[in-house]
Amino acid sequence: MVKGIVLAFLAFAVFAWGDAIVKEIGHGLDPFEVTFFGYLIPLILSPVFMKRGDSLVDLVRWNRPWLMGLRVFLIAATTPLSVMAFRSLPFAEAFAILFLMPSLVTVLSIFILKEHVRWRRGLAVCAAFIGVLVIVRPGFREFLPGHLAALMAALCAAGGVITGRMIGHTEKRFTLIGTVFLATTVLAGVLMIPGFAWPTAHQWVLLLAFAATAFAAQALFIVATIYAPADRLGAAQYSQILWALAIGALFFDEWPDALALLGIAIVVAAGLFIFAREQTLKRGRPDAVPLPETVPPAPAATSTPH
Repeated sequence: MVKGIVLAFLAFAVFAWGDAIVKEIGHGLDPFEVTFFGYLIPLILSPVFMKRGDSLVDLVRWNRPWLMGLRVFLIAATTPLSVMAFRSLPFAEAFAILFLMPSLVTVLSIFILKEHVRWRRGLAVCAAFIGVLVIVRPGFREFLPGHLAALMAALCAAGGVITGRMIGHTEKRFTLIGTVFLATTVLAGVLMIPGFAWPTAHQWVLLLAFAATAFAAQALFIVATIYAPADRLGAAQYSQILWALAIGALFFDEWPDALALLGIAIVVAAGLFIFAREQTLKRGRPDAVPLPETVPPAPAATSTPH
């Protein structure tokens, strides 16, 4: 168990550095182009995730095609939206808004999965939204396109979680992992055409580094699930906010003010409470069907395990 937790923390550290690379690329390249090259190499290397009995055809052979189609679209849309957020917002601020995802999962589960959410989780969801309002401060600060992109990325990631729960264990692990790389690459490849510009040598280095972090982080998380259940590792993702604060300050000269730090703390605390509460409820229902995914779908390089 301890080895799995350590590997999960390492995976999320790599995810955070991958997002820092995305921010470093800045506005020099179209966000869809960044996404395309960032996921092309992981797609090519994705067969390493295959188990005995898997084949490349499993990437497009789905047992529940409509749900899988919706899931891969939502997850594929998450990455370029996250890239837009990281390019235009302070690093930690973008992370904090993306961490609204667990609260959005709770809200969507009420309406789509008809789950009963008790008052404690309901209060945590409200607190998370209040935390985002404290960070963004509408009416007192300029509402940037990056804020909307981060909110949309969190919503798409939450939708990916919900569809994953609806799919259950009907799809192979390689299918769930590989389709994320495939769909993200294809969607970004089509959308990057109007704004395509050939990367400079420096940008190529950054793009290759981003692709390496995306693949390495996913691989580390998969190895972590060998030693600990994936749904027990979710809390480790919140270590990314510490990396975001440190990277933003040291490399991008971004120093959040007191209110921003308060909002970040509220969002993270609410997310951790929701995670802990779901774990408690799960232990109380031993017959519950476990979640199917053993690797987090990734907005930019940011993972969203569930």
